[in-house]
Amino acid sequence: MATWLIGAMGASALLLAAWGLRRAWQNERTAHLLDGGLPYHARPIMTPTELKVYDRLLHALPEYMIFAQVQVSRVVESPPENNRYWFNLISRLSYDFVVCRTDGTPLAAIEIDDATHNLPERIDADQRKNRATEAAGIAMLRWPVDAVPNVRDIRRIIARCDHAR
Repeated sequence: MATWLIGAMGASALLLAAWGLRRAWQNERTAHLLDGGLPYHARPIMTPTELKVYDRLLHALPEYMIFAQVQVSRVVESPPENNRYWFNLISRLSYDFVVCRTDGTPLAAIEIDDATHNLPERIDADQRKNRATEAAGIAMLRWPVDAVPNVRDIRRIIARCDHAR
């Protein structure tokens, strides 16, 4: 019985020491963060290709609002029943661009598809994105990176989306 008690006390001491080391490490890390030594740096939110498309969208659609890199969950609302399940299906997805009326009503989500969209995990994500967007009554436009419409065609495409809503 005494051996068991000594073993339990030893295990407790080890756990307490590990907890103390973890706390000390966390305190050291927190102090480093408070001293301004944060490891972050700015990065561009769009690729060079996306910047070119964004510029084209701005020229084609001056009467609309254009947003870049928008989370799907900011545009598509999940139903209240089983909310967590539906939200999780779209929570880590984003659109390259969203075109909205000036009142904020989304008309179309635009994806610029490059070779990465052929990867199995991207195919699944794209299918979930397409289905959620279409279910919400928003046009889902997919343009191959090497076949982005010109300004005139973009105007025509978005005008159709606007009239359909």
